Amino acid sequence: MKSPIIQTFDLTKIFDNQTVAVNKLNITVYKGIYGFLGPNGAGKTTTIKMLIGSLYPTSGRIELFGKDIFSKDKVKIHTLIGYVPENPTYFLGMTAERLLEFIGSVFHMPKQEIKTRISYLLKLVDLTDARYRVIAKYSAGMKQRIGIAQALMNDPELLILDEITSNLDPLGRNQMIELLKDLRQEGKTMLISTHVLPEIQKMNADSIGIIDLGHLIMEGTIQELNERLGTKLIRINPNNEIIRRSLEPIVSKITEEPDSLIIEADNLEQVWKTIAEISLKNNIVVNEFRSSGLEIEQIFMKALEKENKNMELKDVE
Repeated sequence: MKSPIIQTFDLTKIFDNQTVAVNKLNITVYKGIYGFLGPNGAGKTTTIKMLIGSLYPTSGRIELFGKDIFSKDKVKIHTLIGYVPENPTYFLGMTAERLLEFIGSVFHMPKQEIKTRISYLLKLVDLTDARYRVIAKYSAGMKQRIGIAQALMNDPELLILDEITSNLDPLGRNQMIELLKDLRQEGKTMLISTHVLPEIQKMNADSIGIIDLGHLIMEGTIQELNERLGTKLIRINPNNEIIRRSLEPIVSKITEEPDSLIIEADNLEQVWKTIAEISLKNNIVVNEFRSSGLEIEQIFMKALEKENKNMELKDVE
């Protein structure tokens, strides 16, 4: 059985005795890419600060690699973690090479190992040609890439990345996504906090956790969450007004494309039966009827919608 890389137990953080930023959060992260998703203000960054040990929980517990992060092994545990914050700040007067030399010295790495590691990492993040340029002159994308390099300097098993693509242009985002996928191939585990959901889809995340208002709403693989929600995504061609009007009362959402209808529905059989009847009655040729699970963005919205309904029911009770 797989062992968790990260596990939290009723993790809670309350600021000023009144603001609940994280509320009894229980997440489990296994090897691979874990998408840590939630709207702005959901508690993602506060959780990450507790995971890396820079913020103490009000209550609850965190285990990394099966050990409590505040135990006697805490120093050893933190050598296994690399971290890149949302807005990294470095010694801007340093070059990339000097920064990585400094990080290597912090970890007491031998000089030859530091030199070898720097060459490898700068090639990995495509900064070899900029190794002697001061970081102050780097673009936003280059700063994010040197952030990844410094986080990997001591070859940690776990990377914790907070909004790693938020400051990047489309090209920079695609480059970062490919880099993270390559790191997974090398055996790294990554907890990636983001509110840019399509990027987690592009990374082919192994599992995701969705939080809001500091607590976990859903967690699991994409397949598991789809099964739990029970909603199907259905593509119908053509985009026909008669079909659309007939489906509106029985589906949760319809999105129109020039030649197709994209439908979210809980009852696939009912949708197919309705379309079959309408197409026969009105002599409409159905070119495509294809169902699949929801994508991450749709899972996210559906999970939040379900949670809000549950909260409203509790308020009424």
